[in-house]
Amino acid sequence: MNRSLLRKMILRALKDYLWEEEDCMLTEQEWSQLEMKIMEQIKEEDQEEAMYAIIQDVVYDYFTNK
Repeated sequence: MNRSLLRKMILRALKDYLWEEEDCMLTEQEWSQLEMKIMEQIKEEDQEEAMYAIIQDVVYDYFTNK
């Protein structure tokens, strides 16, 4: 998956949790962790069509475990 597209989708999910783009100042390590978790779940579930739901779940998990 294109990294740029994945980051845009993550930003959209962050905005769903009322973060403004300027508040989405994740470190490169945090970006990488989110991307890896998302890609792992997509591969595990073999469901690229469920990607939006997977991204939402991973971002929610990020917020609740921070």
